[in-house]
Amino acid sequence: LSVEKWIVKGHPAEEILKLADEQSVDMIVMGTLGRSGIEKFVLGSVADKVIRNSRIPVLTVRR
Repeated sequence: LSVEKWIVKGHPAEEILKLADEQSVDMIVMGTLGRSGIEKFVLGSVADKVIRNSRIPVLTVRR
């Protein structure tokens, strides 16, 4: 398992998707904020945008 991380400026979801495409990554792994009640059914806006627009698998991990 090879893991790399980058720091970039811009809109988070757009930059994550762009970098994943440029680097030909196999999977995006990202954290989501842990929520309770009704909020637990709603992902954060960045994770949601990445999942909806990614052409590769996305694994989200509750923080």
